[in-house]
Amino acid sequence: MVTTAAAVLLVLLCRLGCLSGSRSPLKPHLQLLSGLWLGLAAWVAGSLLQAWVPIWQMLLIGIALVAGTAVLRARFAVELHAVADFSVVAAMWPLSVIPVDAPQVIAAAIAFAATGFVIDRLTGRLRPRLRPILLALPAALALVVGWQVRQPGNFGSRLLALDPLFPLRLVLTAPSAGAYIPLGQNTAAWLLRNPGSHPRGMAIVLHGNHRLGSRQPSSIALHGALMRAGYDVLAVDHPGFGASLAPYATAEWPAWDPTIGPRRALSYISGTHLSRAPETIVVGHSMGVDVALKWVADGALVQQAYLFGGSLDRPNGPNWLRGFHRERQIPCCVPEPTMQMIRNEYYGGGDRFATALPTNHAPVHYVRFGIEHADVTRDSEPLYAAITSPKRPCDLANVSHYFNTLAVRGFALLDANTIALVADVFGSGERANAACRSK
Repeated sequence: MVTTAAAVLLVLLCRLGCLSGSRSPLKPHLQLLSGLWLGLAAWVAGSLLQAWVPIWQMLLIGIALVAGTAVLRARFAVELHAVADFSVVAAMWPLSVIPVDAPQVIAAAIAFAATGFVIDRLTGRLRPRLRPILLALPAALALVVGWQVRQPGNFGSRLLALDPLFPLRLVLTAPSAGAYIPLGQNTAAWLLRNPGSHPRGMAIVLHGNHRLGSRQPSSIALHGALMRAGYDVLAVDHPGFGASLAPYATAEWPAWDPTIGPRRALSYISGTHLSRAPETIVVGHSMGVDVALKWVADGALVQQAYLFGGSLDRPNGPNWLRGFHRERQIPCCVPEPTMQMIRNEYYGGGDRFATALPTNHAPVHYVRFGIEHADVTRDSEPLYAAITSPKRPCDLANVSHYFNTLAVRGFALLDANTIALVADVFGSGERANAACRSK
């Protein structure tokens, strides 16, 4: 709710900086600034609509629409600013990196145009010397928001060094993991339905180590890639993460079994006839790779397994004990013997689960990131070697362990190109091979 309110406020403030020139024609430099702020307002609006369009596209569209309406007004003496407002938001429907609900976008475009009409009437009465304040307001907001951008580790900086144009491709989104689905035993999942009428199937997604679980930026990016690839998504939160409650401190170690969630998710899919296509896949990221491997080793009935950023790391010692409670947001303390059993049974290294895979297990697609943690890079090859066939390696050279994501005050910043590239990994044949050979 707070993120939604913040996004609406940002949209209004950016739109204030788009002057209509209703009383006098705007000079070219004012048209340029007004176009930039119109595009920026629509870009922020897209965060609420889950319409993922790179910022450079929205800014260019905003400039073109403001310039175009100025030319038409000068030639035909008609005010078409409301048309520009409607068009800049409506354009996100065909341009979105992931499929979106078209009626929702069109309804938002109408509301944006109506709001813009009211704003223009109010600001049109301002004296010319006050207009520079409105023009400068979005720039000040952009600086304040930009100062709040956070990167996981130094991964954003490493990506920027490789690809200086990366910021122009950023998409802003208010993280939404979908509809809340209680699975029982304190476990929850989030459902995202693909707007397409014929999805390829259902993807059960197991997230990495972050307190937000399925709502962390890297998970949101992965969900978007799956939807672009044609899947519905059922994202499961591990015990103590996201919406899944942590067991009581006095609970025995089996209560922490992270495969309870995906098992119940699979039962939920079959019991509710949720999947609109025959294929069900499991996708594990980082810590979720261990969980996916263990679940497949236990005989999970899935058609494909995709593993992103897996490692052999066996965490132990005081840092892991403290982190266990901090990451799951639970008070101290789960007894140390219980925690050792949890580590050994569920998070003790994917190689043990890999060697236990049945001979008829689902094909494993093993994805390695080019911008990676040092220990994950070191352990990646041994883990892949431990996985029995059928398996396929995939290398994403310019993609980080966190799918090139950033965060800013409750919002996520995603790389549009990375979403498209990862979506291709879920393709077949040459399309998938080309994605894995990307440089």
